[in-house]
Amino acid sequence: MLQKTNNDRMNDDNINALAEVGLASAGIIHEIKNALQGIANALFLLDAEKDLKPKAREWVTTARRELMRTLDVTHQTMALVRDESPAPMRVTDVLEDVLNTYSGKIAYKGIKIDRRYEFKETIEADAGAVRQVFANIVLNALEATPSGTGRLAIHTSASHGASGKDVAGVRILFADNGPGIPEKDKKKVFEPLFSTKKNKGAGLGLWVTARLVRKQHGSLRLHSNSGGSGSGTCFSVFFPLHQRAQLRAA
Repeated sequence: MLQKTNNDRMNDDNINALAEVGLASAGIIHEIKNALQGIANALFLLDAEKDLKPKAREWVTTARRELMRTLDVTHQTMALVRDESPAPMRVTDVLEDVLNTYSGKIAYKGIKIDRRYEFKETIEADAGAVRQVFANIVLNALEATPSGTGRLAIHTSASHGASGKDVAGVRILFADNGPGIPEKDKKKVFEPLFSTKKNKGAGLGLWVTARLVRKQHGSLRLHSNSGGSGSGTCFSVFFPLHQRAQLRAA
């Protein structure tokens, strides 16, 4: 029987320590998120008071906006530290769940959703991570598209990844008719704390999205045109069919 070397034991200790830090961080973030949600509820009730003075209501609005940004940070961080085992899941079911979540925003802005689901089979993945990926991309598209004339096309198809070997999987395209991303910003959109939304975003959504896709052994590509009648942004996400096989081969 092979015996572990000192280096092996040190590596095991480091992995165990990192796992404990991850679990502790998840617990702390969860408690912070619960507390922030309580504050958000209190601010909502305060804003509903009819006798609230205009200046006070302005402060409440500012507090709610900053609180939502903080909640977004905790939500994105929770998505990173959560680590669930891959299990069979249907991509189209997750897409419909995300679209249903944002149905109010879609209706309010009058955005047309074009679905083309050619791939409807199951894959092996962390459904929570996949949902966060889709939610981040869809929300960005909904915020970028113009009210009344906005369009978001979602297309699923069987595909193969380009990770050094031919890996069967599913490709999901998200194409919107928003203003597009300027050339100077394309390389920055996946960096942490960078946002094209000025004061609206925390600058973590696409950074988290890219990391979650990599954790699922997938790939993420961006194509965008800014200016003119052909402006818009398209995100291409690839996930392998059998993640367990990917993990065994790694």
